[in-house]
Amino acid sequence: MASDLPRETGEPLAFLRIEQKRGKLYLLPYSSLISAELTPEGGDDKSDKLELKFASHNVIVTGFHLKELLDGLQKTIRHVIRETSSAKSGFPDQQQGSGNIPPPPSVKSISVKEVGG
Repeated sequence: MASDLPRETGEPLAFLRIEQKRGKLYLLPYSSLISAELTPEGGDDKSDKLELKFASHNVIVTGFHLKELLDGLQKTIRHVIRETSSAKSGFPDQQQGSGNIPPPPSVKSISVKEVGG
């Protein structure tokens, strides 16, 4: 039943949902996550890079303030990573946190490649 599905409330889910701009969607099981690596502020535009290695796919997410995504993955509460257009996301200085609250993550691009493919 659809009503039995957890919503974005912080409840752990079995799958990470990845949504790319062009409408392509992936559901990758948390149980197949092998490693996650964050490289902060790399490249010419000072964007972060988050590499997620699953048994079947390698995912590279670039954007800003991606540590929050990594922290959520560690707790298995961040279950949707959504690629947005730069016009919507306001890269990078338009997303300022207030007080002690960090700015939200802003995903610039997502690359998903099948392992061995």
